[in-house]
Amino acid sequence: MLQRTLFFLIILLITSLSHSISQTISDSSLLTNDGELKGLVLDMKKQTPLPYANIFVLHKDVGVISNEQGQYAIDISGLELTDTLRFQYIGYKTKNVVIGRLVKSPNVFMKEDIINLSETLIFGDAPDPESIVKKVLKNKDKNYIKTASKDKTFIRERYISDLDELEFNEKKNDFAELGNGFVQDLQKKIPKKSISYMDFLGYLYFSGNKDDSVTFKVDPVRAVELKDKNIAEVNEMISVFDNMFQDTKEKEYWKVKSGIFGHKIENDKEDTISKKENLKDDEKRTELFAKRQKYNLRYGTLDDKDDWEFLYKTGKYVYTLAGGTTVNGEEVYIIDFKPDGSGMFTGRMYISLETYALIKADYEYAEGKSGADFHLLGVGYTENAFKGSIYFEKKGDKYVLKYFSKKAGSYASFDRNIVLMKKRKRFLFDKTLNEIKVGINLKVKSEQSIEVLVLNSEIISGKQFADFKQKDKMKIIYVDQFDDRLWKGYSIIEPIEEMRSYKKRETD
Repeated sequence: MLQRTLFFLIILLITSLSHSISQTISDSSLLTNDGELKGLVLDMKKQTPLPYANIFVLHKDVGVISNEQGQYAIDISGLELTDTLRFQYIGYKTKNVVIGRLVKSPNVFMKEDIINLSETLIFGDAPDPESIVKKVLKNKDKNYIKTASKDKTFIRERYISDLDELEFNEKKNDFAELGNGFVQDLQKKIPKKSISYMDFLGYLYFSGNKDDSVTFKVDPVRAVELKDKNIAEVNEMISVFDNMFQDTKEKEYWKVKSGIFGHKIENDKEDTISKKENLKDDEKRTELFAKRQKYNLRYGTLDDKDDWEFLYKTGKYVYTLAGGTTVNGEEVYIIDFKPDGSGMFTGRMYISLETYALIKADYEYAEGKSGADFHLLGVGYTENAFKGSIYFEKKGDKYVLKYFSKKAGSYASFDRNIVLMKKRKRFLFDKTLNEIKVGINLKVKSEQSIEVLVLNSEIISGKQFADFKQKDKMKIIYVDQFDDRLWKGYSIIEPIEEMRSYKKRETD
């Protein structure tokens, strides 16, 4: 596989993570012309949005969840005004509202429902919240489903970034193929602000046996991706380097260098931007998507010790029993947590009194905390934001993933000279044939998030998993802004306002 030089890796990273937009909440709610009801789910006392609330029509297989800003949208074109929507949010009283009333006033206010456990339950000793938390992992394998399954799932991946600073200073360029002004033109083409996303609806197949050679497969129903015209233009410019790499003769090679650090580039002529661009626009290999989702979905297994530090390293945290509530008839502990020194997160957990299953968790970096923080020799990287939310639903005596949301933010800086050289091997000292030297100064804020909503989970046999054949390619609908019509009749997570209103623009 052709290893890109650091110079062009940086450019591609910038173009794939470009645009940060401040989040706002729209107070306007309405019934759209195509029969979609839109509103907000809010805390009655604080008037704050309740993200990922469950909303469904009683006695009918129709339902959605609110987005991270508490906004919801549900298609009621086939329903009656007398039908009832049920709003559920853990730790709040369930609320039933007829559609006729919601059409007139679609915002829903929910009342917190937290009880004092000592007043309702009899304990020999007061429950110790840390010991309760420790039992989550002890009972994990027993509580969470491990069998083969077929899950109808909606996934939204979103990438936002804001390029604070970008400056290329061309110091030397003797590649005739590039010509004068190439670097400056490239700098102008790189978008300073952008938002990119992919929405996927389909079936995810799990083998349930980690020892299988293949444990995960994907069967797409619909995929929509925001296609960035500016990135395509940048790729077209960079494709000139593919031609240069292809023209590497015997005993010639490429090297990238920054200061005292250097790296020889291995040249695989089969892997080029030009070849990749020959794929039809409406096709993308399913295998690449499946590999990415297999990694993303690991969050829902509670296996990652970094993301779930407050479960694995309880000594780093202070736990407080805030009370109790009921979830689908099941009594649960409500436990708040915060760092005790070196811990990273603060948040709230809901844990079953009977099974000690983690049913729900909402958490984020505590004030003053951050993840990786690296600054050396002109290169800086800080993971400055993290927010996670997850909910498991009980089916029989097991718990299955219903949804999760994971958001991470970072800030990166780079201020160094990069040299790309074409060289020829010689007996004593290799000869430099051509080189381009560019000073790069960039600062970029980035945010990436994934939201997963499991609409239905069906247990299947190992044979059914093995018999399903995953297609090589996945049809993707490319758009330049969000289009509700593409998802009419499907259950998805309502997009945030910035995502709905954003349209790809020409580079500034």
